Amino acid sequence: IETRATYIRTYDGQRVIVPNSVIYTETVTVITAYDLLRSHYDVGIGYGDDVTTAKAIALKAVQGVEGVLSDPAPDVLLWDLAGSSKNLRVRWWTRPKRSGVVQVRSQVLQAVAEALVAAGIDLPFPTTQILFHDQTEASDGDRRHQREGWPAGDDVPEPRHINALTIVRNDEQG
Repeated sequence: IETRATYIRTYDGQRVIVPNSVIYTETVTVITAYDLLRSHYDVGIGYGDDVTTAKAIALKAVQGVEGVLSDPAPDVLLWDLAGSSKNLRVRWWTRPKRSGVVQVRSQVLQAVAEALVAAGIDLPFPTTQILFHDQTEASDGDRRHQREGWPAGDDVPEPRHINALTIVRNDEQG
C-alpha cells in the first residue's frame, strides 16, 4: 500500500495496481480472509433425466474428493431450468489455500462429470430447434394438432412430394 495505489500480487504471478480511490469507494473481496471457502459449479443435465438421482450421484462424487470438507457439508441444488438443460449447482467447502482450492475444483468437476456419465445422465450442450413452416405431413407429422410454431386447424396444406420435384429438375437438365 502506497500513497496513490495499492499493489497486489495475484495467485498466478501477476501484479495488479489498484488506485486507492477505488479501494476507498468500491467493494474489495478477500477470499483468503477466513478459514473456509465455498466454491460452486453449475452442471447441466438433460430434461429427460431425473433430478433427484442426478443430485445424489453428484453429491456422492463431491464427497469422495480429497480436500472437500465434510463440515460444512457439500450440497447439490436444482438451480436453473435453462433452454437446453436443467442446471444443478454443486457447492462444496475447502480451506482457502489457493493451490488447494484450484486442485480440489478440478477434481470435483472431473468426479461429477465422470459419475453422471457413468450413470447414463445426459450432459447436454446448447441446441437450437428450427421449425420450417413448409414441411410435409411425412416429415413433420399431423398438423391438425396445435404445437409450437403451427396454428391448429383442419386447413392442412397438401404434402409436397420431394422425389417428384427432384425428378422434374433432373428431366429439365437432361
